Amino acid sequence: MNKPFLFGIGAGLIAFVALMSVTSGPAPLQFIMLLLAPLPVYLAGMRYGWPAAAIAALTGGIAITLLGGAVVGLILAGSQFGPPVLLTYLALLNRATPSPDGQGAVVEWYPIGRIVLWAAGLGTALTVLLLLLLGADSQTVHTNLEKILGEAFKQAFEQQSSGGEKIPDEHLKSMTNVAVALLPAASGMLISAVILFDLWLSARIILATGFLARPWPDLTAITYPSIAPLLLAASIALTAVLSGFAGMAASAASGAMFFAYVLLGLAIIHYVTRGSAWRFVILWALYLGLIVFNTALSLVVAMIGLAEPFSPLRRDFMKPPDNDGSDDTS
Repeated sequence: MNKPFLFGIGAGLIAFVALMSVTSGPAPLQFIMLLLAPLPVYLAGMRYGWPAAAIAALTGGIAITLLGGAVVGLILAGSQFGPPVLLTYLALLNRATPSPDGQGAVVEWYPIGRIVLWAAGLGTALTVLLLLLLGADSQTVHTNLEKILGEAFKQAFEQQSSGGEKIPDEHLKSMTNVAVALLPAASGMLISAVILFDLWLSARIILATGFLARPWPDLTAITYPSIAPLLLAASIALTAVLSGFAGMAASAASGAMFFAYVLLGLAIIHYVTRGSAWRFVILWALYLGLIVFNTALSLVVAMIGLAEPFSPLRRDFMKPPDNDGSDDTS
């Protein structure tokens, strides 16, 4: 047996154990384990290529199937271990093109911006799958979400209340309705973010070992195809005009695409502040602001990415600013 095969099997078993541990322990630990469960599959793919990731995914899927049955195994393996196979394939995809001087060839790697859009598509698809698991039609999904979120809000309020007070029914209903309306978009954003985080972390780990097959890209230079703004606009428009399950799916897509443009806006800010004496302060203030004023500031950052072609705050790739040795490319 060769190393990629053995590495893939080991990674799949580790991913299976990590995924099963999500069912026990405190909530923060469960979230962390859910976040990191697919990481071994990403590591296999970034180290030995997508076939090793596929072996890891298959191994983890078989283990889940033996424990929970074919349907559970297919859903969990597909949703948790499927994205690493696709994204590691794309991350290492390359082609050789003639160099400008005609002497030899230049290796072109699959653009990082397109990988971000693939992650947004996966985030949308997995959100739709999650909604389908809650019901076969929009009314059932809405009812189940109301029950789940309502119970979660009620328990959280009672735990924080020192006198054992109960949340008023009208407040509970109002909070639940808002949460149900925002959940598809929020899920699209969160799942896309988790997918990209795992890909980035696995690539950094393999880079540290010296076995990363591709050179580390300049993440501040990511760009999207010209169709990307249309996808964002269409998803927002469809969210506004469609109802039922179709509207939920459009909302998930709008959330995932919005997150993609937040990343683009951050890349632009990192790029244009290179060489600035105030760069450290600007970036720290930016990320602190994203934590404190998440929704409002993230909208501003996304608009910076969306408006770059028409804005003075844009990147000039023909004359890149001096790199001060900071961590833009990490």
